[in-house]
Amino acid sequence: MDQIFSQSVDRKNDPRPKKIKFTSLGLVVLDEIHYPAKATQRDVVGGSGLYDKRFHHVTPILVVKPEHFRGTPLLDSLTFHLLAEPEEAMNTIRDLLKLRNQSGIHHRPQIIWEPRPSSCVPSALKSFYQAIAMVDVFSPNHIELGACFGYSFFEGVDLNLVERLATTMLESGFADGREGSIVIRAAEHGSLVVTHKSARTWCPAFYQSSKHDSGAIIPNPKVIDPTGAGNAFLGGYAIALQGTPDFVKAARYGTVAASFALEQIGLPVLGQDPRTGEEVWNGCGTFQRLKDFEHRLDHGT
Repeated sequence: MDQIFSQSVDRKNDPRPKKIKFTSLGLVVLDEIHYPAKATQRDVVGGSGLYDKRFHHVTPILVVKPEHFRGTPLLDSLTFHLLAEPEEAMNTIRDLLKLRNQSGIHHRPQIIWEPRPSSCVPSALKSFYQAIAMVDVFSPNHIELGACFGYSFFEGVDLNLVERLATTMLESGFADGREGSIVIRAAEHGSLVVTHKSARTWCPAFYQSSKHDSGAIIPNPKVIDPTGAGNAFLGGYAIALQGTPDFVKAARYGTVAASFALEQIGLPVLGQDPRTGEEVWNGCGTFQRLKDFEHRLDHGT
């Protein structure tokens, strides 16, 4: 999917070889989902967030480190994504920049940090402030952000409080004076973009719930499983920022990328438009969905 989005940011007539656009130092998890009354699903990428995940690892965890990129095109990637605790993130960034410099790569990449959920506790807040000074995009979800300050949003979310906490993070020295963004991924509430230069801006979720006459919330039937939607969002967001300085527009890209991850358990189905030959996911072209989403937002429909 990032490949499709990246078509919009490729420079035309550029004689330089194309660089790797996005590299993640996170984990790829293949799950088995066991059901009480039907066959087990095997090799599901990322598993399912809808089920009780009482799980155990059946193979050792392979930790990706910057040293693994030595001598490969991955080291010169335009964007790096980290899923890490604060201290781990700082050490990884230092190692990455040092290795790039030793390899003759002196320009700074875009660094996106997604905090490990277990590290989001008030006692680690000082370390968070230190770590976010080293990154260009900081993106917890709303539950993780609240947990950093001792708030729980599991039973309900105060969006005004989310804005205040994100602003507190921003004003703590985020990005060390560089232009960057804090993006809070808030599930069905959409995403919040906070920067030094612009007002706090919400981008709504692609799939909206509806309300019954009784007042009950009716989930959108297109949303099957939220697993991986946050990661897809960050992939789309990162690729968009390579072609536009507009963080809110980038959030729209991220929202559309996330929408494909929501529509099934596991990965969306890759296909080809028989008329144009273009790639489609779940039967839909990425840019067509982006166009429809932007029309919806710009015209209030």
